[in-house]
This record gives sequence, structure tokens and C-alpha cells, in this order.
Amino acid sequence: MKSFLIYGAGGHANVLADLISLSGAIVLAMFSDQPPASDNPLIQPYQSSLYREVPLILGIGNNEARQQLSATVSHTFAVLLHPAAYIAASAVIGEGSVVLAKAVVQVNSIIGKHTIINSGVVIDHDAVIGDYAHIAGNAYVGGGAIIGKGALIGQGAIIMRNAVIKQGEIVPPLTVVS
Repeated sequence: MKSFLIYGAGGHANVLADLISLSGAIVLAMFSDQPPASDNPLIQPYQSSLYREVPLILGIGNNEARQQLSATVSHTFAVLLHPAAYIAASAVIGEGSVVLAKAVVQVNSIIGKHTIINSGVVIDHDAVIGDYAHIAGNAYVGGGAIIGKGALIGQGAIIMRNAVIKQGEIVPPLTVVS
């Protein structure tokens, strides 16, 4: 049976654990630097020597924290794609990235490393999403748009065709950027 590790134990990590279970795989451990907020026996401090051959996914919603952790973790990184997402065959998904339920990633789109494409997001053709970005639920990124490294696109935001969002920029929920 396929197995994964998750670094994180909060909300986003739990969504990823559910996705892993849905795909018929198992989570062997959930690493956390904080004391566990639940009785989940899988939660423990990160150990680079534990399950060396098992891929890990960063279950951290904060873009900066996800970037910092990616530099310290010695495991290989997984890519998680929800079975209810559509990813075009020509799309490129970077290591450590996740595409959640009902998301659409159209032809020739490029999704960077450790990027979150949340539920219901549409990434239209030829869009480029930078490393460590987070596209929140139900947002739309138009064809040819460029989303910079570490950017956060809020829930329901619309990024119009060929728009450019700078590195680290935060687009508030329900905003239209042309």
C-alpha cells in the first residue's frame, strides 16, 4: 500500500490526510513542531531518519512557513492530486504541490513547487503559478496570467487573462485583478 508523511497537523494537513486516505494510501506520520492539539497518535516531532523512503508533503497553509520548511526537510516531496480535480496532460505540477477537489488546471499551465491549488480553483490555459503560492478556494486565474512566488490569491478572487501578480503579493478575497 502506498504511504505518505505529512509535515503539519492543522487544518490543511488534515485535508491532505483525507485526500491521501481517499486515494487508498495511508499516512504513516504527521510531523509538528507544536505540541499536538489532538490525541492523534500519528503526530510527532520531525525526524529526518524516520521512514526515509516515504515521500512527504508539507501540510502548512502559510506560504513563508512552507518555503522555510522545504529547505530543512530531507525527505523527498510528493505531489498530491485529488481524483475529483482535472489536470490537463500538458500541465506541469511542481514537486510538493497539491491540487484539491474540483480544481481545474488547463493546458500548458505551470504550477510551481510547494504550491496549493485549493478546492474549486480554475487555472486557465498557459497560466504560470510561482513556487510557494496559494490559490484559495474558488479563485479563477485567467489564461496567460502570471502569479509570483509566494503570492496568495484570496477566495473567489478573479485574476484576469494575462494579469501579473507580483512575488509575495496578497490579493484579497473576491477581488478582480485585470
